[in-house]
Amino acid sequence: MHKGLSLAVLLAAMMVSAAVLAHHSAAAFDPEIKVKVTGIVARVEWSSPHARLYVDESGQDGSVVHWNFELPSPVGLMRKGWRRNDLSPGDKVSVEGFRAKQYPDIGIADTVTDGNGKPLFSVR
Repeated sequence: MHKGLSLAVLLAAMMVSAAVLAHHSAAAFDPEIKVKVTGIVARVEWSSPHARLYVDESGQDGSVVHWNFELPSPVGLMRKGWRRNDLSPGDKVSVEGFRAKQYPDIGIADTVTDGNGKPLFSVR
């Protein structure tokens, strides 16, 4: 019975690990499509499992692209020194990251810099 229980625990751990890896895999984002967006913060959502940063980027033709960037969890951001009030709607930011494979205005942020050039977040 002890071996059976150990095997069941091992299988459960492997299934959870596979689900976590699938969630965080490159399946949704293309590491070959790098983006750099400079624009105005529309909204910041501090929610689990991932915070989100919405940035409005103005094109040269006057059009606006509404970007939706995935960030780490709020706890992960705070561990890197980012606080809830570091960005507010209307603030200028630059975001570097990778675009979603299927959606041209969704990405995952690699770095976020405020309008003064101060790094707020980096996965590096």
